[in-house]
Amino acid sequence: MPSRENITQVIKKSCEEIDKSISEKQESGAEATEVIRDVINTFFDELKKSGFSMDLDEFITTKMEKKSKQCLDIAHKSIDTFKQTNSNLQGITEAHTIEIERIAEETNEIDVQTFKNRFDTFQRDLLEELQNANDIIKSLENEIEELQKQSNIDPLTKLFNRKALEIDGVEMLKHSDDRNLNLVALMIDADDFKKVNDTFGHVAGDKVLILLAKLFKSSIREYDRAYRYGGEEFLIIFNRANREEAKNVAERIMKAVRNNKLIYKNQVIRITLSMGLTEHQKGDTLESMIERADAAVYQAKQEGKDRLVVR
Repeated sequence: MPSRENITQVIKKSCEEIDKSISEKQESGAEATEVIRDVINTFFDELKKSGFSMDLDEFITTKMEKKSKQCLDIAHKSIDTFKQTNSNLQGITEAHTIEIERIAEETNEIDVQTFKNRFDTFQRDLLEELQNANDIIKSLENEIEELQKQSNIDPLTKLFNRKALEIDGVEMLKHSDDRNLNLVALMIDADDFKKVNDTFGHVAGDKVLILLAKLFKSSIREYDRAYRYGGEEFLIIFNRANREEAKNVAERIMKAVRNNKLIYKNQVIRITLSMGLTEHQKGDTLESMIERADAAVYQAKQEGKDRLVVR
């Protein structure tokens, strides 16, 4: 099934070839019936070659991933719009075909210029219908894009979630292997976070996580990524950075958290971080990098917390 842009190009190409063909046949003195036959054959051959007749329901089902009811509804709207466009295009084609056949039946001699004008109207009607469909589909695509973004974001911290990590990890590792780019993973765990929830309540705990997330985002570059890995665990992927550069950022974050306090209902909440950092090695997968970083966090916990371990 071609894209909407391809369909538009097919129609434009067909119309250009038809205009050229009509002019050539007019100069050669060809009979009007031959002109008509050539026009119809050229147009529908181009449409057929474009694959315009492919089943639209099948296309939507196989190409769109229905992640939520909203996405499913949007997919149905897309199908309905494509079907309506198909129906409208068919109606336009049939209407103009009938007109062409009527001209052929009622007249022995056809004014080729009149026929050309009629075809220009045909072309305009088709392109207008395609533009209407494009506007509707573009709106639906924007809705899907927004839903996709929302599904990749942790609702509490507004950091990327593990689903986004799985998607990004494949791409980042590919670039790291193909282009020999440095990649560093930093696993972060908030020390004794259960005590925060038990002492101050879960609302206070949520505020701590939100504060940490803001600090992480403000500390990294735009092409690095921060993820909420789970609970009070976070992961930062430094893209195109070496171990020493990532280590400096990690130490700044750890120091900032250590030296700051959160006031909640006139009570002071202090938090520290245990961190594990590892650099991409040849043959690494996302899982192997995370395992090393996680093991480093465990070591940091065993050694007294509030520290960074590099592996």
